[in-house]
Amino acid sequence: MDLFHEIPDGMVILRTKGVFKQAKVFRRGADVFAAHGSGFIRLLQHSGTTIPTTHWLDLDAQNVSHPVGRAPTWNAR
Repeated sequence: MDLFHEIPDGMVILRTKGVFKQAKVFRRGADVFAAHGSGFIRLLQHSGTTIPTTHWLDLDAQNVSHPVGRAPTWNAR
């Protein structure tokens, strides 16, 4: 089973309906997630997430690449 793992010192800024929030960053496989409530939301391409009204604005996490227009991915090094 592939579990969620926190990326140490990783942070993301999320915006939902004009409200900004800073959240911890997690990985599951190569996918990158943000903590949201009691669960997780996946960070998608073009600053989207798995919640249509929530967008990510900035992401800083070790071993995570996020080329413009593509979904962030975790790269084991």
